[in-house]
Order: sequence, then structure tokens, then C-alpha cells
Amino acid sequence: MAHKTYGIDFGTGTVKVYKKSDGIILNERTVVATVGKGPQQRPVAIGDKAYEMFEKVPPNIKVSFPLENGVISHMGDMISLWNFMLEKLSGKRKLKNADFYIAVPADIREVDKNAYSRVVSEGESKPHKVFLIHKPIADALGLNLDVENSRGIMIVNVGADTTEISVLSLGGIVVSKLLPYGGNYFDEQIINYIRKEHNFVIGRKSAEQIKKSLVSAVPVDEKVTVVGRNVVKGLPGEVTVASSEIFPLVQGVFMTISAAVRSMLERTPPEIASEIAEKGIYLTGGSSWIRGMDQLVANETRYRINTTKHAQRTVVSGLGYLAEHPKTAARYSIPLKSTKD
Repeated sequence: MAHKTYGIDFGTGTVKVYKKSDGIILNERTVVATVGKGPQQRPVAIGDKAYEMFEKVPPNIKVSFPLENGVISHMGDMISLWNFMLEKLSGKRKLKNADFYIAVPADIREVDKNAYSRVVSEGESKPHKVFLIHKPIADALGLNLDVENSRGIMIVNVGADTTEISVLSLGGIVVSKLLPYGGNYFDEQIINYIRKEHNFVIGRKSAEQIKKSLVSAVPVDEKVTVVGRNVVKGLPGEVTVASSEIFPLVQGVFMTISAAVRSMLERTPPEIASEIAEKGIYLTGGSSWIRGMDQLVANETRYRINTTKHAQRTVVSGLGYLAEHPKTAARYSIPLKSTKD
């Protein structure tokens, strides 16, 4: 019996779903809005609609981001999010006996990897089989790289909450490191700085606007104006922020990422490192668009940096490749281990 097959990239910022033969069919924010507490808690909005409500809701509605630093922090909300996705995928009909390939960071605990499987298994889908795939493998496949035969691939995936740096060789992961820095970290730094230095309170969406306009891994000379609330007057107003103010806030993170890339190269066997030097480093992830990041990493490592216009979709595209090629997928599926002592 043929089974429907899906690839799922549960990203901190967005959830992306690939359906075999149809391509990427879903891309929604990883956000859940709920009312009530305990057993009475229920979702009122999920995905993009929940994100639109963020920072605008009354006290009885809670908007949460159920993924933090590459792991699931709110299982109930994640299952609600997944059930919402299922409804979008199959309508009123229950999606049963489907196979799912789920991308997980390589450098997290087994219990956290298995939690991703629980989301699908405990949801309303009643899956046939659930397979876990390490994100660096899916990333490389999504970049159309020859994972099985290449002797050296380095991928730096800069996401919303984390940066995952991985070295692959002959179909396996040689070394991998997950850093707790991504696009959301910049938002938090911007919010704290503007409150302290300008006596202004701004929301996360305004901080994201500043990030997109001003955050750069190399110095730039630009300004942006956003709305907020004056702490002293207690009234709404506008504040203008210059890139020269933002650069010192984020420079340290960029240097930390670059130093981690150098450290990974130093831990990589010379024969593998030589092939990485020949092919260059691949930069992916939803936050890899930040200006100057490729230039900074290139300057710090002296390696060529390869970028892609589809950096946010490489992981789900790689899962899609595995969904279309189950024999290849069988070689990369992670066996689920028991978390009991």
C-alpha cells in the first residue's frame, strides 16, 4: 500500500511542510495563541494569524512561541500547532497512515530529538511511520550537494534562535555545534537598547523592522524610524535609530559565530578540511540574509562562502528529496532511542 509522505521542518520562526510529488505546500509562523489555563486551555489562533495578534492581545489571551533554542519548550502548544497544520493539509478528512520525515538539530539531547516525533505521533494524524533526519543532512541535500560521496562539506545554518555549524563527510556528520544565537537574539538586544538609551518601549515587530533595515555584520551608515511609547511621557511617539548604534550590539555575536566556525575547522581532519577549502563554506538559514555575514565569515576563515536565494527553504527541500527517494532516506533516518533509565 502506498503511503502519503511529508517532510516537516519545525523551525523556531516558521514551520514548512513538503508533500511528496507536490513540493512545499505549507509555510506558517511557529506561533500559538491560547485562552484558559491547564486542562481548559485551548487555541484561538495558530500560525500567521497568531503572529498578527502578537503584542495586540488582551490579558486573557497568551501568544507563545513553542520552540526555543532548537528544542520544544511547550509540547501542548506544538501539538495544537501540528493539528492546525493537519487541517490545512487534509481539510476535514483525517490524515492517516502517512509517513513523515522531521528535521532535528544534530547537537541536541536524545530526549529533545524524540520530542519532535511525539508532536506528530500524539497529534491527530495517526502516522504510519515517523523518521527523524539531522538538519545538516537535509540542509546539504536541499543545496543539491553530493552528501554520500563528498569528503568534506561545511554548512553554517543561521536560524531564528540558533546557529548550527556542521561538517559532513561521506554521508555522515563529523562534527556539529549548536550556538544559542539567531535572528531573535538581535531583536532582544535592540528592544533592551532602545528602552535604556532612548527611554522608548518598542515591540518585537518594530525591533524586527530595525533588524532588517540596520543589522549588518559590517559597518553601514543608515537610519530607520519606528513607533513606540515614550517611557517618560507615557505617550506614543517615534524614535529614530542609526546603524552606528546597532552595530556594537550585534558585533560580538557575529564574531562568536565566526570564531566557532574557525574552531570547527581546527577540529576537522586535514583531508576533510582541504575539500572544504576547495568547495567553500555553505551559508543557509532564515537569518543568513543579514548583510555582510558572508563577507565577515570569509574574512575570518579565508574560505569562500557560498550563499543561496532560498536559504530559508534548504532544509525542507532536503526533506522533500528524501520523501521522493525513500531508499536514500532509509540511510539517514535516526533510530529513536528510549529515554527511560
